[in-house]
Amino acid sequence: MESPTRAELLARSIELVVGAVRGASVDKYGGPTPCSAWTVRDLVDHVAMMLLLTRDAGTRTASDPSLLTTHPVPFLAGRPESEWSLLLAGQAEPAARAWSEPAAWEGEASLGGPPMPATALGEILIAEFTVHAWDTAVATGQPLAVPAPLARATFETYAREAPRMRGLGLLGGEVPQDEDAPLLDRALALSGRDPRPYSTGRRLRPDERRDGAVGPR
Repeated sequence: MESPTRAELLARSIELVVGAVRGASVDKYGGPTPCSAWTVRDLVDHVAMMLLLTRDAGTRTASDPSLLTTHPVPFLAGRPESEWSLLLAGQAEPAARAWSEPAAWEGEASLGGPPMPATALGEILIAEFTVHAWDTAVATGQPLAVPAPLARATFETYAREAPRMRGLGLLGGEVPQDEDAPLLDRALALSGRDPRPYSTGRRLRPDERRDGAVGPR
């Protein structure tokens, strides 16, 4: 059986996070997430922003600068939160399609900051969408099945990129994990998340915020 391509992994990670957002009840939007200081509402807004930036990075199109400073993002602003998940889902296919051709993975690309190798950026996007799917699922009490290729890709990316990303303030500090822990748990730990309190699938209480991704919204 052939391993999935990077483009296929990115499409799967986007599908995973969009599914988690679609499964999140709006009445959970005010609740905490494993991302430090973010509510579920903040996280949904962040994923929406990421989808737009991912689309633009894949097509090498300059993004609207307001995406990095306006919350919620423009296409959610003024819309009822009950519509957010459907609106967000509408951005999934353009984001995945932008990276579907080999040319998208060549040269350099950017998410609004300094350019970096497109392959490295695409792999970071795979990892980020995957962990944000987990963030959304555990914050809202949903089960989440992460395919093994996605878990491996996420772990390998954070094993390589996490030190640099921490230096930029994009990730929290690494959480110790056993070497024989599942790959996804090890990936989450590298990203600054502690998966152990959520192993039973229970939803977070307001006093259970955990340090996780701390990058800009």
